Amino acid sequence: MLDYKARRAEPDYKRKGYEQRRKIVNFLLLNVGTIIVAMGVYFFKYPNNFALGGVSGLSVVVSALLPGFSPAKVAFVINVLLLILALFIFGKNFTGKTFYSSLLLSFLLVIFDKIIPMQGPLTDEGILELFIAIMLSAFGGAILFNLDASSGGTDIIAMIIKKFSGADIGKALFISDFLVTVSTFFIFDIRTALLSATGLLLKGLIVDGIIQNFNRKKYFTIITSKPEEVGGYVTNCLKRSCTRLAAVGEYTGEARSVFICAVDLQQAVLLKEAVKEIDESAFIIVNSSSEISGRGFRSGF
Repeated sequence: MLDYKARRAEPDYKRKGYEQRRKIVNFLLLNVGTIIVAMGVYFFKYPNNFALGGVSGLSVVVSALLPGFSPAKVAFVINVLLLILALFIFGKNFTGKTFYSSLLLSFLLVIFDKIIPMQGPLTDEGILELFIAIMLSAFGGAILFNLDASSGGTDIIAMIIKKFSGADIGKALFISDFLVTVSTFFIFDIRTALLSATGLLLKGLIVDGIIQNFNRKKYFTIITSKPEEVGGYVTNCLKRSCTRLAAVGEYTGEARSVFICAVDLQQAVLLKEAVKEIDESAFIIVNSSSEISGRGFRSGF
């Protein structure tokens, strides 16, 4: 059996090197997530006039009323105004990641508009393009959410509403999205309006589903009579922390230790196999969770 008891403190230079690499990776992911969102908006939402709420949906409606302005330029103006308003209201408390992502998204939409002008939809399949638009936005948004960031837009409005009102944020944002989508019935043809309405209904379900699966982790409760080995494996091999509690078996009256820890999906398989190797009589409870915060989880750059 492997020696799971040995506990070695990591040198400071290794820990600092890991933190630096993590920051670089998170920064790259922040850019990738924003680019994916921008692609979904520019190549699929804008050409089809899909107004699914948010700044992108509002920009589609406004650009239809102001023919001289493209949706990308309208979105740029709205996002910049919202960023200025947020900085004025929140000051240093306004998250730098959301500011950066929102500004990058606005610039990407303008750049796409300059170098890849869209004269119409990529295909004649409106439902297909609606689905791709939602999926790209949801997947890119899930990456940003996992970094405790967002692409701004209506998220900034939500922050302002939360600060000055006791209103339910989810309901307020849904109402604003709903009004933007309803306006398409008066501006565009019935096909576009119905597709936008369908997209609005699907958006919440798909976004929530992707975010939950993207960020899914495993939550372990382990009851064992060999705490040193189990704790040693978690800290040394998996490089995770855990909480250890003292317990007594009600039926046997014997002393036991209870470990509580959270790991990612790959580590969950390794942990389960290792605990069974260490203590065949160990009792293991595994739960899934899509939202865990703390050191090693959802930490930004």
